[in-house]
Order: sequence, then C-alpha cells, then structure tokens
Amino acid sequence: MADILAFSPHPDDVEIGAGGTLALHSRLGYDVVVCDLTQGELASNGTPAERAREAALAARILGLGSRETLGLADRALEPTPDRVRVVAEAVRRWRPRVVLAPWGEDRHPDHGAAARLVREGVFNAGLVRYRAAGEAHRVARLVYYLVNSTAAPGFVVDISRVYDLKRQALEAYASQFSPAGEPTPLNRGYLEWVELRDRWYGSLAGVERAEGFRWEGLLRLQDLVREL
Repeated sequence: MADILAFSPHPDDVEIGAGGTLALHSRLGYDVVVCDLTQGELASNGTPAERAREAALAARILGLGSRETLGLADRALEPTPDRVRVVAEAVRRWRPRVVLAPWGEDRHPDHGAAARLVREGVFNAGLVRYRAAGEAHRVARLVYYLVNSTAAPGFVVDISRVYDLKRQALEAYASQFSPAGEPTPLNRGYLEWVELRDRWYGSLAGVERAEGFRWEGLLRLQDLVREL
C-alpha cells in the first residue's frame, strides 16, 4: 500500500514537477510510489535501458518505497479502455490515499493525455462493478503537478530543505539533460529553468523553493487554527 502514488508519463516528468514533494514526504515517513506509464522510448536521447537505470537511481535518491513501469507505449497515452484498466489496476494494487498526475495544460501532448488517462483510471478504480484486477479503491484526492507549465498553483509545497535531493534526482537523468546529446528543450538550460520556477513558486509563499500543484474543487477546512 502507498500513501502517495505518482504517475509519470515518462521517466523524469514526476521529478521535474514533484521530485521535492516526493522526497519530503518520504522523509516524513509516508510510503511513496511512482508508476512510470512508459519507458520514454521515443525520446531523442537515451535508450529505454538507460532511462530505466536513471529512474532507479532517482528513486533511490528520493527515497521512494517502490517504482514500476506500466509498459504503455510512448506517444500513445490517450485514454482507451485497455489503458484506463492498466492505471485502475495500479491504483487498486497500491491503494493510495493521494494520487499525483501531470497537469493537463502542457506543451507535451503526452502530459495532457496522461492527465486524462489517470483521472479516468482513478475514477474507475473506485467502482465496485468495474471489471479489473484487484478490489475497488477510492482515492481521497487527485492532485496535479506541473511539468512544463508556469500556471498559477492552487497550492504549493515548501521543498526548501530537500531541494538538493530534487536536484540530484534530476541530474541522475544524464541522457535527457546533458548537453552532449541531440539538441532538445531538455538539454539547453532546462534544469536552470526548473530551479527558477521553483524559486518563483517559493517566493509566492514566502519560502526559498516550492513546487506548485493544481486540483479540482475547493479546499475544505473545519479548523482554521489547526489546518491553516
């Protein structure tokens, strides 16, 4: 079972948007799991084997309880019944309290498709009569992390004290971020941009660095003193 289950369209996406949050919650004692939807096999740089090794190293750095690849095809993440079932079965298998998925408004089409796919998989996982492996499980909250977006966040998580871990986890993906490979948006100053964004989100909340998240619905509070 997992407290937090994060879905990543490709290895490295979840580290970009939520690596600090995963590291922080792992160190708070929560069980944190990542499911990579694909191997990122269509990327301009890096082989699936290289990316798998990099993802495993990043998982160790972040302190993840587990990491698995669901084996869906890169650039083919639009929700179909078979793909939704794969996600729903992962949710039923790990039974998380919170699920993280990429925010849908992103320059990469796979990130938007993954947002829709995970949303449907999370919903179906909770249906008792939905035909998929595992017992029905309802997730308490679906939260979206930002990969290539600078959208105004619904809330931020202060990751100042674990930022070195996020940086190390991203640097583990040398095949993607090293300038030695084929020129792509990822290896031309991208990590510097990520850090600037995290500093900006932090500044909005009066902390050094933060990651921003979106969610559907309104924040519900019952005790202003304790919960704020």
